[in-house]
Amino acid sequence: MTKGFPVTGTSTTSDGMTRAEWEGLSDQATGYPANHFAFQQVLNVLAEEQARTLVEIGIGQGSAIPIFAGAGLEMSGLDIDDALVAKSRQAMADCGLNPDTVVWGDIRDGLTYPSLRRLAPFDSLLAMGVLPHVQHELSVLANMRALVRPGGLVFVECRNSLFSLITFNRYTHEFFMDELFADAPADARKAIDAYLQSRLAMDRPPKRRDGHESTFHNPFEVPRMFRQAGLVDVVIRPFHYHAAMPVLEAELGQSFRDGSLAMENEPSGWRGLFLCSAFIVQARRPLGDAGSGGAGSPLGADIVAMGANPKESRHG
Repeated sequence: MTKGFPVTGTSTTSDGMTRAEWEGLSDQATGYPANHFAFQQVLNVLAEEQARTLVEIGIGQGSAIPIFAGAGLEMSGLDIDDALVAKSRQAMADCGLNPDTVVWGDIRDGLTYPSLRRLAPFDSLLAMGVLPHVQHELSVLANMRALVRPGGLVFVECRNSLFSLITFNRYTHEFFMDELFADAPADARKAIDAYLQSRLAMDRPPKRRDGHESTFHNPFEVPRMFRQAGLVDVVIRPFHYHAAMPVLEAELGQSFRDGSLAMENEPSGWRGLFLCSAFIVQARRPLGDAGSGGAGSPLGADIVAMGANPKESRHG
C-alpha cells in the first residue's frame, strides 16, 4: 500500500499516482497528503459495494475527479463557488466526462441544485471539508441522504475533537472546559482553567479574524447525529495521523512527516481516534427509506469496528 513519495527519487507512487496528483491531495497549510489516505479507504469500500456513481459535495477544483473517475466511477459534483465549479468542469472534461454534471449549489438549501437532483439518486456521496463549516448539520446530512439511493453510502469528513487531547494548545483548553468538565462545579472549573492556561500554548493556532472557526466532532457522538439524520451502519475511518504532538513538528522536521505517513492505515482500531486530526464518517441510507429521519441511539452504539466495512443488514 502506498505510503507516500520519498524525499527524492521516483516521480510516481507504487500505484501509479503522479507527484502532481499526490500533491493535489495535500492539505494547503501543511503539505501533508491527507486526502490521499482518506480516498484509499473510500475507494476500497466503493469497490466492494460495486458502486457505479459518486457525487462529491464541495467538489472544489476537482482534485478528486481523476482519482475516482480513474477507478471507473461516474462523477458528479456540487460547489458553492462559481470559480471552483468552472475548474471542476474543466477537470471533468480532461477526464473525458460530462462537465455539465458539476453544478453550482448550496448543500444547505436543496432548492439551489435542481439539476443535480435530476441526476440523483447516486450510489455514493463524498463530502470533504463541508460539515466542519456549516450550521444546521442535521439538515445538511438529510440533504446529503436524499441524494443517494436507498442502500447507498455517504462519506463525510469531520474534524476530530479528540485530537485536541494531544495538541496542547487552545483546542485542548476548549475540549477540557467545554466537553470534559462542562458540568464541573464553578470553583473546580476556575482551577482547571487556570491550570490549563498556565501550561498550554493558548495563542496557537491563531484565531480566525472573521470569527468563523471550524466545528470539531467527537467520534463517539457522531453516530447519534447521523442516525438522527436517517442514516445507519456508521463506521469511523480516521486519517491524517500525527507521529508526535503537533508542537514537536518543527523540531522533528522530516522524521515527523515520515513517521506520520507510516502510521496511516495502522491496524490498532483505536489510536487513530486520538492521533488523527480528521476522520471520515461512512454511513448508509437504509433500504426501504421513505425519507423519515431515524431516532437517536445510545452514545457510540452504532460505531461498527473502526475502519470496518459492515456486512450485517441493519438497514433492511
